[in-house]
Amino acid sequence: MAGWNALIADKLRDRASKIPPDWVLPEAVLSQINQDTDISAFDISRRHRLLTREEIRITESYDAQGLHRDIIEGRLTSLQVCKAFCKRAAIAQQLTNCATEIFFAEAFERAKFLDNYLAKYNRPYGSFHGLPISVKDSFNVKGQATTIGFVSFLKEPLAAENSPLIDVLLANGAILYLKTNIPQTLLTMDSVNNVFGRTLNPHKLSLSAGGSSGGEGALVAFRGSILGVGTDIGGSIRAPSLCNGTYGFKPTADRMPHGNVELGDRPGSPGLISAVGPLANSASDLTFFCRTVLSSEPWRLDSTALGIGWRHVPPKKRLSIGVYMGDKDFPLFPPVKRALKSAQAALERAGHTVHLVTNAPSFHDGLKLAARYFLFDNKQTPLQHVLEGDEQPIKALEYTSPATLAGIQDPTFTLDDIWNANTSLIAYREKMAEVWRQYKLDVLICPGHWSTAGPHDTYGPPIYTVIWNLLNFPASIIPYLKADKSLDSDICDGYNPDVVDGAPTAIQVVGWRFQDEEVLMATEVIDKVLRDDLKFEPKL
Repeated sequence: MAGWNALIADKLRDRASKIPPDWVLPEAVLSQINQDTDISAFDISRRHRLLTREEIRITESYDAQGLHRDIIEGRLTSLQVCKAFCKRAAIAQQLTNCATEIFFAEAFERAKFLDNYLAKYNRPYGSFHGLPISVKDSFNVKGQATTIGFVSFLKEPLAAENSPLIDVLLANGAILYLKTNIPQTLLTMDSVNNVFGRTLNPHKLSLSAGGSSGGEGALVAFRGSILGVGTDIGGSIRAPSLCNGTYGFKPTADRMPHGNVELGDRPGSPGLISAVGPLANSASDLTFFCRTVLSSEPWRLDSTALGIGWRHVPPKKRLSIGVYMGDKDFPLFPPVKRALKSAQAALERAGHTVHLVTNAPSFHDGLKLAARYFLFDNKQTPLQHVLEGDEQPIKALEYTSPATLAGIQDPTFTLDDIWNANTSLIAYREKMAEVWRQYKLDVLICPGHWSTAGPHDTYGPPIYTVIWNLLNFPASIIPYLKADKSLDSDICDGYNPDVVDGAPTAIQVVGWRFQDEEVLMATEVIDKVLRDDLKFEPKL
């Protein structure tokens, strides 16, 4: 890779140069940052007073809808908000390495335009007026690079046009200012590549930020973004959400526009379909994002988007909720088990109908079937991109090797193999349908992973998320509780309570295909139950 080192160095210098000098952190702070330290980015920011009180208020006191309201009602300007979030994002980048492309200067000009528009016409530009929204590196933004973690892509030209979703965001008044880091190949749950390096978890730098939308997870969690946009083909929105303690939503594939998004895979795959979705700091902001995009009729811009507009689904007072406590081959670590059991108890106390599901089809079998689909590209396109840049595969690829997960030694397939896999998928989905029918479920809650965020390169296969990509079911992540070594002290193979102490825990909410609005409704209802329950829980 020696011949590429100069290009990598130039890229990193260019990224660093986009941070205003006044926002560059002192060496006394930067010297503390490494992937092996247990310190928190939040603690560093507070201890060194890296943000003013007003910047903290703007970036921490609002959800996206509240911030939008204060902008259009004149209590804040778009430029004030933009500068506060850009500064916080610059700090997040220096502490967690979450960014790939930085374009703050363009964001400031966009904010000035929006302020002038509001003053001139006395109406907002759109539902996202003045909101700084970050996007995963995979999205093309005109005039910016899209390297998606491949060294060989450093020679690719800048994007000549936006991904359709970017046009939807801009048409609704969003401010774009940052693209975020991902893993090499986008097929692992640790966001590290040979161009930009590794993204760190803001809660504890020694822990994984998840992947493949790991930069989004770290940035949104640190409040350097009010709304983030990722993609998910095996858990790539949900894993960063649960690792970093944010909300996240993977819709049914193709509800959200996915055209002109770079994933580094071979076009025309007969396998699992990637889905676009939001990361946020509130459940209602997931709904806000999806409602805004789907109400914009994105199929008129993007042929990948289904012509299904937003459907209003009123909240249900009593949900029928299944609770699945995990597959025997992938037992839950104590913090995750405690979070699920606590959520179950809170929902029962709130009067919802809760069913303990013990007859779900084997998630291990589902994982093997999903892995088989990832192997249908006989050209191994992502690996070819790695080889073209004279790179070595990152360590995290070892635990997501589809051939290993599928138990296949010779991963070369024929059309018959694709046909057989589809037959197996139909049978697997029917087994899952039996669960939904038996309990008349609105949604199922289950783990998002058997663990919280763990040490770097140890996430393991995404069994509890990829299942729902295989079935194309919408699913969300609700952050709930944290790992606590005094409460989660049970001995478990691979689990170290000291290492993950303080890491966020979460639950996953899953619904049937195309019931995206129902899942978002249930996510808000369940989240409110959990928050209200915590208010009345006695302090330990």
